[in-house]
Amino acid sequence: MIKADLSEPMYFEHDMSINVSYGHYYSHFPMHWHSFMEIVAPLSNDMSITLGNETYALTENQFALIPPRSLHSLTKNSTVPCLVLQFSNMLLPQLHDFIIHRQLLCCQPVIDVTDAVPFSDNPLEILIKIKGLFYSDISFKEMCLYEELLHFFIVIGEHNYQIKNSLSAQKTPQQKAYDRKFDAVTEYIKEHYTEQISLEDLAAFAGFSKYHFSRIFKEYYQMSLPEYITSLRVSRATELLENPDLSIMDVALQSGFSSLPSFNRTFKQINNCTPSQFRKMFDHFPG
Repeated sequence: MIKADLSEPMYFEHDMSINVSYGHYYSHFPMHWHSFMEIVAPLSNDMSITLGNETYALTENQFALIPPRSLHSLTKNSTVPCLVLQFSNMLLPQLHDFIIHRQLLCCQPVIDVTDAVPFSDNPLEILIKIKGLFYSDISFKEMCLYEELLHFFIVIGEHNYQIKNSLSAQKTPQQKAYDRKFDAVTEYIKEHYTEQISLEDLAAFAGFSKYHFSRIFKEYYQMSLPEYITSLRVSRATELLENPDLSIMDVALQSGFSSLPSFNRTFKQINNCTPSQFRKMFDHFPG
């Protein structure tokens, strides 16, 4: 059920943090958002998706990547089953590769498997394999599902990396200069994300006005500067929480958060659990 703030709580009928739905459940699912990431594959030519202010008509060879906390709606024109994959936003943001390559992995909301640049494996076939695993009785099911999900994102990342290299060869000297500047910006943020970093300071570092820098930053990273810094801080916090000698307050401050309430609120928004709840997960694995 969608709440007044358009959020949709995720309640799965199992204990896993990943869910697969395959069938026909609606003709129109209204605008909503949730903390889980979602992949939607129509498997036919009968679906459209509105993501933010853009509407896309999907074909059987396409699927949509919907980031967490993104407003979206879905419309189907027939009763043909579609495939929907939803999973916790806890695992991927903890992976360094995912953080630094987020732009490559999530630069396109809709991906076509018949793209002129070939994929090393068909991403749709990987999604269908995930569906088969989900409805099976195998041991270590959740781990197997995430193994295939990681494979899925690796295939997309490698594909988009090929496109990036091809486009890079065609870039103007000014565009290449922009790339070098934002490589330097990335390194600067990685070194200082636990400190106070202002938009004005970074814009000056890159040599842009703050308004121009803010717009280009979002194009490069598919998120705003505060969102990017927050993702780095929360990722660092998940590492520090494994150390039982650090208090939650210590973890917050060492991750770059200015207060405990701010840390607790932000961590829960991203990981769907509080820092204390996250830490308790490690109580099941004594040293």
